[in-house]
Amino acid sequence: MTRRRIRAWSRLLVTATPIAAACGELTNPRPSSLSPSALNGAFSTVPVGYGDLTSSYIGTPAANVPNAGFWLGGGRDGGLERNSLMGGGLQAALLGDAGGFGRGFAHQGPFGGGLTCTGTFNAATGRVTCDPVSRNGLTIARSAQYKDASGNVQQAFDTATTNSVNVQATVTGTVTYTPDSTANRDGRGSGGRACWGDGRGPGGLLLGDTATIINATTTVNNSSDRTVTGLAQGSTQRAINGTSRGQESTAGTSSRGDFTATRLVGDTTTGVIIPIATDGKAYPTAGTVVRSIQASLTYTGQTPTTVSRREVVTYDGTATAKVVITENGETRNCTRPLPRGPLTCS
Repeated sequence: MTRRRIRAWSRLLVTATPIAAACGELTNPRPSSLSPSALNGAFSTVPVGYGDLTSSYIGTPAANVPNAGFWLGGGRDGGLERNSLMGGGLQAALLGDAGGFGRGFAHQGPFGGGLTCTGTFNAATGRVTCDPVSRNGLTIARSAQYKDASGNVQQAFDTATTNSVNVQATVTGTVTYTPDSTANRDGRGSGGRACWGDGRGPGGLLLGDTATIINATTTVNNSSDRTVTGLAQGSTQRAINGTSRGQESTAGTSSRGDFTATRLVGDTTTGVIIPIATDGKAYPTAGTVVRSIQASLTYTGQTPTTVSRREVVTYDGTATAKVVITENGETRNCTRPLPRGPLTCS
């Protein structure tokens, strides 16, 4: 082989080597440096705007986005206490801790009443629709259908005759975060309040890591659908059935590199019965609530770190709810006193 051909082959090999290495990284990403336990903070909250839905979670309304606690926040200290329920816990009304309501006033108390907006009745859909509201980059849309005890559609909520209310809601939009130059090490601004700029917990740290977030954009797509019956005067109990679903997608850059994060949240409430009591003890006596959260965090060039948790809350007529928790494949059997008390697990 001539020297000219040898030099040509040498140049080709030198040029091809980086390409082969790059392809290797794309097809064989490095193992993640994060353990699943580092992402347990994903269970402590739900996507922003969930407080504008009807669900079993205690969520943050869109109006409070600047003060919202995102699941990415908290650094290595972020997490969910072992004896806590996800998403800030169960809504008070599902624990019987929302106050009683006397017979003849079934429209009051837990899950009572209709939409808080002045909506427009649509005869074609049989629903009352609120005008969309935009807050902090998120748009909230709500509608409701009212029916009397005979199943007839009503154009507005009536405190005496409305027996069932179906409320549907969506929260969609994008929220962008950038570091706040006035933030201190504890993630608070010069004014002593939590900075919306980093919005990610102490020092703007990425959950389970010491990396600092440089920028991040979160898109949410949340929805809920709930029906409550037993609202008319004279009712002795009300029944709650519904679902909610939330998807949160974040893309950003940290001091460690580019990352993406996703979280799927949902719940299903089936046949939950709440007696209309005069003594204030209006805790659920039947039905189930199934709640789940899945979350994943990926650094570019690394394998994803993924966690999942499922909670099944069952009411059996006693003053104790049974809770089965399955987290990352590990199952625990727990109980929760109603209306108040700690979660106890075996």
